[in-house]
Amino acid sequence: MGGIKLDGSSGLTDTLVPNRFLDDYMPNANGEFVKIYLYLLRTLSSSDCDVSICHIADIFNHTEKDVIRALKYWENSGLIDLCFDSDQTLTSITLKPIVTDYTVNDNTLMEVRHSGTDNSSILNSKTPAVTSTREVSKPSNVTSQTDSSKESTADSVDRHMKHAYTANEISMFKSKSEVTEFLYLAEKYIGKTLSGTDVNSLLYIYDVLQFEPELIEYLVEYCVTNGHRSLRYIEKVALSWSEEGINTVSLAKANTTLYSKSCYPVLKAFGLNGRNPGEGEKAMIIKWTNSYGFDMDIILDACNRTINTIHQPSFEYADSILSKWKEKGIRTLSDVKALDAQHSKAKADNAANSHNTKNTSQTRNKNSFNDFEQRNYDYKKLEKKLLGNLTSE
Repeated sequence: MGGIKLDGSSGLTDTLVPNRFLDDYMPNANGEFVKIYLYLLRTLSSSDCDVSICHIADIFNHTEKDVIRALKYWENSGLIDLCFDSDQTLTSITLKPIVTDYTVNDNTLMEVRHSGTDNSSILNSKTPAVTSTREVSKPSNVTSQTDSSKESTADSVDRHMKHAYTANEISMFKSKSEVTEFLYLAEKYIGKTLSGTDVNSLLYIYDVLQFEPELIEYLVEYCVTNGHRSLRYIEKVALSWSEEGINTVSLAKANTTLYSKSCYPVLKAFGLNGRNPGEGEKAMIIKWTNSYGFDMDIILDACNRTINTIHQPSFEYADSILSKWKEKGIRTLSDVKALDAQHSKAKADNAANSHNTKNTSQTRNKNSFNDFEQRNYDYKKLEKKLLGNLTSE
């Protein structure tokens, strides 16, 4: 990847980091992202400002995509601007001043200008800005990140790139009674005071994933009831629901009922605790329960046979067992036992027939010398005939 020239005239021998960055942005950011942002600030005080994505990656032992991901994060957080030309080549990075009154300043703190080398590969993991469609009152002079992409829909959001809410934004969210209510209930369910990261995760579920407060309450209650109090786990479940189009409590209850009655026992039988089933796995479970009409005891028996046979969990192998049982009209465990008995008898008969065939073959081989038609001779007559022949000569 080509070199990037940093232009600036800070004239500083020390790197100054605004307190607001330390207070509002750093706590919710990935530590590696913070390192890269601070490195860009540090570079201004260097006499040689020629850097490259590759150079930064080497310094922090990252991949180039990791560096680009960090730049995208700070762009989504509103601290930098990334500019690209018509060829989708990175041309400049502008670090915005961090001010406490949220005023927009046209003066740039630093610009990173492209030296002319093609950097189109930078866009391989392009991440759109996080977009919120919820209405949150903001000061009139605030240029909100969520307002910069109004034409984007929730489907275009990179749901894995969380927005780091500032103290001012969190305060504005908490001015809404529905937000303070689900935050309070979440604390009660989880059993501890929510950290800043916890609050950020719940606001992300509310603001970006567009979960209604009652759905967030049910989400937290469901996860805690199943022994998961971590906001990290709760957020993963929320992402899964969002991708499946679950946006109401009724849909969530239907999904969790399926999971509790069908998915969880199957995962437990396979020893796959601590995760949700994949889409293909869930489709198989639904087929076994709804299409095939099997009770859970039959399904679990097939899972146990899978483990005993191939010594590892396999939905495909279990599906082959259940499909064969469906073809044979199996409905209950008694039918399974009867089929097992029939199979055992057929196996024993085959073994007996094979044994008898082997014995017959061995007997025939032992008597092969005598296995021809016997002749009866009168040896006295033969002797007289022989003597007679000798006398005549």
